[in-house]
Amino acid sequence: CSRQYVFQKCILSVCGSPSPGVYRPSYDVMLRFYGLYKQAVCGPCRRSRPGFWDPVGRYKWDAWSRLGEMSSEAAMTAYARLKNNYG
Repeated sequence: CSRQYVFQKCILSVCGSPSPGVYRPSYDVMLRFYGLYKQAVCGPCRRSRPGFWDPVGRYKWDAWSRLGEMSSEAAMTAYARLKNNYG
């Protein structure tokens, strides 16, 4: 299977609403998924950090920004690995 196909399947799995009894990742793990997703789809973070009054936006920005210049392909692979590690 292609990396893009595996990535898309993982996105559907992670973003699907969990059924009762299904593992729900911690907020930290969900932020890692978010950062890797943004890196894979949009590339490196070039936006300015959200302000103090947007703490959720800041957490998301931090998760994406810390990936630096990671390639889209590497982010897709890391996303799939993270998904396999957590469910």
